Amino acid sequence: MNYDIEKLLDVFTIFSQNKQKLDKLRIAKLLYFIDKAHLRKYGRVVLGDRYYHMKRGPAPSQTLDLLNELLDDEFEYSVVDSKINKDILSIYLEVNDQYGFKLKKMSDFGALSISEKEVIGEVLKEYGSLRTWQLIDIAHEDATCKRTKKNKEIDYYLFLEGLPEEERELIKGLIKIDTENQRYVDKLENGCYT
Repeated sequence: MNYDIEKLLDVFTIFSQNKQKLDKLRIAKLLYFIDKAHLRKYGRVVLGDRYYHMKRGPAPSQTLDLLNELLDDEFEYSVVDSKINKDILSIYLEVNDQYGFKLKKMSDFGALSISEKEVIGEVLKEYGSLRTWQLIDIAHEDATCKRTKKNKEIDYYLFLEGLPEEERELIKGLIKIDTENQRYVDKLENGCYT
C-alpha cells in the first residue's frame, strides 16, 4: 500500500469543510477511524499509512511525521518518495498553534474514490461532534490497541475484529494480494526484476 499525500490533502479539505479542528491528535484519530471503516467495508485502507499503538492510541506514522516536520523546522522526515514531503504539505497547510494547523488552500486533486468519500462522511457523522479526548478513549477500546504493544505497528488484520469469519477471511485475502502487489511494484521501481 503506497502512501498517498494527495488523498491526505483531500481529506484535510473535507475536514475543514466540515468544521473539524485540524490538530495532530484529532487528525490521527479520525484518520484511524476512516481507514478502519474503509478496510472493513471495502477491503482496503484509504491513505496507505501504517498505524502504531502510541500513548494516545492508534497513530498514522507517515502522516504524523509530515505534520511534525511542518510544526518543527528541526524535525526531519526523510522518505524516498520526493512527492511526499513538507514542501507539498506547506502549500495547503499552515501552522496555527503548537499542535494545530489551518488549511490555507483547498485541494482539488480528486484523489478520493466515491467509497472513500462515503466512509469519510460516515465517520464524520459518527465521530465529528465528539471531543478529541472522547476519540482517544474510543480508539483505546479497540482490539488494535488492546492486542498491540505500545510503540509497535498495528496489524491491519486487527482492524477486522468483530466481523463475521467469512468477511474477515475475504478481506485478509485482499490485504495479502495488495501487499504482494506492492512488493512487486517496489522491486520494479528499484530495478529488481527477479
